[in-house]
Amino acid sequence: MKFFNYLLIIIFLIGFKTQAQRVVKTINSGWEFQLENSENPETVNIPHTWNAEDAFNDGAYFRGKGTYKKKLFIPQDYKEKNVFIKFEGANQVTKVFVNNQLAGEHIGGYTGFIFELSDYLKYENENEIRIELDNAHHADIPPLEADFNFYGGIYRDVELIVTGKSHFQLEGESAGNFPIKTPAVSEELAKVVFDTKVENYHEDLKLQVEITDPSGNPVSSREHSLKAEELSLDFEIMNPELWSPEEPNLYNLKADLIDSRSGEILDSYTSNFGCRWFKADPEKGFFLNGKPIKLIGANRHQDFENMGNAVPNSIHRKDYQMIKDMGANFIRTAHYPQDPDVYRICDELGLLVWTEIPVINDVTDSKAYHKNSIEMQREQILQLYNHPSIVFWGYMNEIFIRLVFTGDMSEADKKAKIATSVELAKKLEAETKKLDTTRLSVMALHENDIYNTSGIADIPDVIGWNLYFGWYTQGLENLGRFLDNQHKNYPNRPLLISEYGPGSDSRIQTNDPKPWDYSEAYQLKSHVSYLNQIMERDYMLGMAAWNFADFGSSGRQDSRPFINQKGLVNFDREPKDVYYYYKASLTNEDFVYIAGKNFENRIIKKDQPVLIKVFANSEKVELTVNDTLRKSSEVIDNIAEFQLNLSENIHQLKATAGNSEHSRIIQVQFRENLIENIKHQPLTINVGSHSDFTDEKTGEIWINDQPYIQNSFGYVGGHSYQQSETKFQGSASNIKATTNEPLFQTMREDIKNYKFDVPDGKYRISLLFTEPNRGASRENIYNLGSDASNASEKLRMFDIRINGTLVEENLNLARDYGALRAVELNYTMDSENEINVEFQPKNGNTILSGIKLEKL
Repeated sequence: MKFFNYLLIIIFLIGFKTQAQRVVKTINSGWEFQLENSENPETVNIPHTWNAEDAFNDGAYFRGKGTYKKKLFIPQDYKEKNVFIKFEGANQVTKVFVNNQLAGEHIGGYTGFIFELSDYLKYENENEIRIELDNAHHADIPPLEADFNFYGGIYRDVELIVTGKSHFQLEGESAGNFPIKTPAVSEELAKVVFDTKVENYHEDLKLQVEITDPSGNPVSSREHSLKAEELSLDFEIMNPELWSPEEPNLYNLKADLIDSRSGEILDSYTSNFGCRWFKADPEKGFFLNGKPIKLIGANRHQDFENMGNAVPNSIHRKDYQMIKDMGANFIRTAHYPQDPDVYRICDELGLLVWTEIPVINDVTDSKAYHKNSIEMQREQILQLYNHPSIVFWGYMNEIFIRLVFTGDMSEADKKAKIATSVELAKKLEAETKKLDTTRLSVMALHENDIYNTSGIADIPDVIGWNLYFGWYTQGLENLGRFLDNQHKNYPNRPLLISEYGPGSDSRIQTNDPKPWDYSEAYQLKSHVSYLNQIMERDYMLGMAAWNFADFGSSGRQDSRPFINQKGLVNFDREPKDVYYYYKASLTNEDFVYIAGKNFENRIIKKDQPVLIKVFANSEKVELTVNDTLRKSSEVIDNIAEFQLNLSENIHQLKATAGNSEHSRIIQVQFRENLIENIKHQPLTINVGSHSDFTDEKTGEIWINDQPYIQNSFGYVGGHSYQQSETKFQGSASNIKATTNEPLFQTMREDIKNYKFDVPDGKYRISLLFTEPNRGASRENIYNLGSDASNASEKLRMFDIRINGTLVEENLNLARDYGALRAVELNYTMDSENEINVEFQPKNGNTILSGIKLEKL
């Protein structure tokens, strides 16, 4: 394998000899890689990260050094060329060595960089390229901390570039990009300015530049003899085809650097650009090309299930195509510049972009930290300048959240932290405007008045609020009140919602959604409320949901630990219901979708109707059940609801709206019959929860908990264990020894009995427990440093009897198994007419998370 890769590189480099202009080739395959804590190297392909797995095991992923090596053969005649290596992104400190000589070093994990290799190469010989990467925490390098993983590795493409001896500048902050400015654009005329710089300038160089329109037709061309190493050219485009989400028209500029003596093309540069203009009005919202447009879309992290952030461009394209197909016109590339292909895709699809640097949560009061932050902003702007999709340059996110949620900081330290953060914001704003006066600067704030009182919110052009009413803060309806208050007090600030939305788990389903239950139903309820409140406020520029997809976050302790679950789609990009709700709300073509892909098994009482929700962008939806029953319903907020009285069976549903149809099969089972059917399938109950939970491995549905009624089953006594009166989740914690956290995170406390009226026979009973009290450890409710309440219950100890027989005496979960650990106790017994599980407290309150009953 190594010989094969080596041979390919030789063939590839020999192939350069026939090329007169710049040649670019990815060198992604066949790298030898080794971590500093590993004894053995392995062969890997780029994109690559060493944290694709360990970040999701116990949350303590490796942050340190890794080394990549590769051998290249360089022919003799390349002494007359220039050879460069380009990285699209590597996290986060990169050193490149050629034949053991340092060729370059780059700080920062999310922007590109280029180093020239020519002076370090051995020609007509073998060369070793060694790349050392370090993703360890560094106090002077953003991000210091954040609610996402800092994956190590060369996680974007690497390219080898060969040019003539004279060439366009490649090294430096712009990483080979040159700004194509459109300082004035209207429907009648677009002025275009192209600035470039040449390395190894000599007087026999000339420049040919051609601009082609979106159809590929030439609209302007120039030829200039170079009189200096830098050149600025002006162009005009009459009646330009404007760029917009509906018509993402792209022009192309191609520049050739030519030796006028030989006519040889020494180097070439090409870039797309667009013609558009925009503004943010604090009263009337966002305008593009003179027309109002409400910005609706999502944030997006770049990682993918089982890949970390080492994802191919095909996945980037699929993600943004899904966002566009959803009807969105806006994306925030949170919280860092993403792959260069991302911005090209947004240009092509017509997605307006907020891109930002990773100054998140906290800053360091050091010259180095400030310098690195400013350098990141410079690199972002200079490298991405030509993308018409980009309208916002962002540079801070929730920068005072650590300050607010850390209780042990002195007042003097708080003042110093505020002062250095404001100072850095002013520097970043000045640098942003120095490099680009045409776009809007922006920062994202969390819900706290410290941003107003400190003055930091007055620095950028636009303010984005990260708001989680109904999740971290009580009351969905309080969103509008908060925004109206901000608009009233600061009427000259254009406002966006830069983040919003609750976590959801496709395994958790309910028709009675409550905050922090992680159900898809509550996620839908929240997003419907937010969208309505934003659409009715003209002064709001728009909103970006948090997040397009679930993503890795090693500190998370949610229903899927180590994953932030606020995505509209899952980590593997399988859509949740709410994705289709947005499609119904935002698209114009006829669309209908029966919600509940993960809720096709409905286990209800006999007298209870089945609630079916259908998303549509029409006024009315027709629903056909089993090709016979037909019902229609008015569409309100893009949702039609149907209450169906169905038999215990499998039912075929078909929804029709306009020219769109969608079908779904559901299965209805009656709770009253579950005991009777126990000989065919176990009875599984998600104790303490109002939601059903589906075990992905076994397919078992653990139904919601209900009180005992005669000739059936249920609990007697107790209450659902909750974080608080407004958070309907027992313990937002990683439960050891299970992947079914929702079964153990919810529980009934102070329970007296669990009773089943069953036929005579032999049964196996499984009781599921966890001890939610971590003792003195912190309940990190906000997952960003909260000093929230410590548990203080008495030591829990109780007996368990089944039909009067003592099966557990002095059960102490914390002592016997440890806190936050899944415990399953199994018992087998004969029964006459009933099974009565009694919980008798000895100290503290009894507790139960789940119960499973099987007929043997």
